[in-house]
Amino acid sequence: MKKPQASGAKGTASTSKTREDWLSEVSGRMSSWFDDLGFSLPDFRITAGFPSTGKRGRDLAEAWQEKGGESFTVFIRPDRDDAYKVAAALAHQMAHMAAGSADTHGHLFRHIAVSIGLRGRATQAAPGRLFQELIDPILKKAGPLPTTYIGPQEAAQKSKQKTRLIKVSCRTCGYVARVSRKWLDDSGPPHCPQHGPMALED
Repeated sequence: MKKPQASGAKGTASTSKTREDWLSEVSGRMSSWFDDLGFSLPDFRITAGFPSTGKRGRDLAEAWQEKGGESFTVFIRPDRDDAYKVAAALAHQMAHMAAGSADTHGHLFRHIAVSIGLRGRATQAAPGRLFQELIDPILKKAGPLPTTYIGPQEAAQKSKQKTRLIKVSCRTCGYVARVSRKWLDDSGPPHCPQHGPMALED
C-alpha cells in the first residue's frame, strides 16, 4: 500500500479491530512527517510477524523489500503491546524505507531519523523527546493497540500446564512414576514392577 491512510474521522479516536488496522492508521498519520521533510515513502504493507532475528531476538520490527520491486513488507512483532515502543519501531523502519535500501544506517537515514525524533546509535535509533511529542496525538487518535497475539505454541503450552501429573513412588525400592488425577481416581495408583501398588508422595 502507498503510505497507509488513517481510518476514522480526523481528531477522533478510531475503533481499530485488528493489530494491522492500528499499525496502518498510525503509519498513515506518521507519513506526513516524511512528506514535510521532502522524502517520499515507497509502497509498503504492514503485518504481524517476527523479524529474521526470531522470537528470541530483541528487534521489534523489520522491513523486507519485495523481490524485483520497490515495495516493502514491514513485520511487527505480534507479542508486544506497548503502543509507544511499537510506534517507534515502525517509525524506524519507515525512516529506512524513506532513505532507500542502499543507505542502510548511513548519513541520509541518520538525518531522517533525527528529524523525526529518533536518537542514539543509528542501528538502534531509540525514540527521544521530540518523537514523543510527535507521536502522542497520533496514539490518542488511534486508540489502544489491540491485545497481544497468542500463537499456537503458547496456547499449547498453557493447555499442557492445566494437566498436572502427580508423583507416586514405591515405598520399598523408591521406584517413581507420574500419573494424572483422573487415572488415580478411576483406577488407583500404578504398580511397581517388583513390589505392587505405589503410593502418593508425601
